[in-house]
Amino acid sequence: MKRRLFCSSLCLALAALLPASAAAAPLSGPAPSAQYYTGDYRVSLELYSFNVNLNAYLKHRKGAPPISPTDAIKWAKTAGFDAVDITAYYLPGYDNATMPTVPKAQILAAADEIKALTRQLGLGISGTGIFDDFADPDASRVALDVQRAEFWIDIAAEMGAPELRVFSGSVPADIDQLGWAKIAQTRIVPALRQVADYGATKGVRIGLQNHGDMTATAAQTIQIAQWVASPNFDLIDDTGYFRPFQATTGANYPWYSDIAAVLPYSGNAYVKLKPAGEDSAAPLMDFKKLFTSVRASGYQGYLPLERLWDKTDPDNPKTQKTPPYSEISAFLAQVRTALAQTKTPPAVR
Repeated sequence: MKRRLFCSSLCLALAALLPASAAAAPLSGPAPSAQYYTGDYRVSLELYSFNVNLNAYLKHRKGAPPISPTDAIKWAKTAGFDAVDITAYYLPGYDNATMPTVPKAQILAAADEIKALTRQLGLGISGTGIFDDFADPDASRVALDVQRAEFWIDIAAEMGAPELRVFSGSVPADIDQLGWAKIAQTRIVPALRQVADYGATKGVRIGLQNHGDMTATAAQTIQIAQWVASPNFDLIDDTGYFRPFQATTGANYPWYSDIAAVLPYSGNAYVKLKPAGEDSAAPLMDFKKLFTSVRASGYQGYLPLERLWDKTDPDNPKTQKTPPYSEISAFLAQVRTALAQTKTPPAVR
């Protein structure tokens, strides 16, 4: 659900978490109160949960049992998901660093097939996404990523995806010379604004996903939303990727407070199994705590589930004889149970 950005006392608290170079800029904050949502959520399968299996099929990689995007979508329906999130990685011609490598007509045809299939199955499409690096010091790389984003916005519109996910970018080599705020304001924000403006012409919203990069904390992520200030832009609350800026791990970070801070600005809220990332030593998500917070924020959008694995996990898909159907189904069951348990506001239980 798209929300306006309001100022509140939370701005000051979050500002303290920003790098010193950015703390002078005021943050927008959420509305001072929200009604606890007691309804049902639409739960989506992020196809990245089948990433190694999809790549085994699409790129003929060895080491994991393959699955096609079509079969993954069909399985999502039988497993009980309400929607799918179809990351552009699994569409023809996608590349992380170049424009598509096949004709646009072929990609549009694939998007039409996905749209037809999801409608036939009665599944929604919660979004799609690309990889980008808007923080790169090379202006030509940033310009290319803007061009790539605009291309995939066209595909998202054809497919019926309401939102395109993008990243802020990796922490660049010149961070110590320029500081977080200057890089964000001179590289990331203009790129996001341009992409959001283009998305508005196609009916596709742009969502910035925190990813332990230039948006590692809630404060950084919200601050960029303030600077972009576009009605066609919101945030993707990635519940498994908040951490200290420039840290290599999210261990022992106050994840739940960051998750809660970003929810009022969120167009999608990504649910992960672990709040500190896929690291095998990371704690598991407290889903009752998470969904109490989600409901308390008033958020009513999709809940895409993204199941990730550390390479040392015993159930890693590369060690399985079939795609990880049972692991994803178990994840969905945990989420459904916690959503049911949190329908009643805590104060009146």
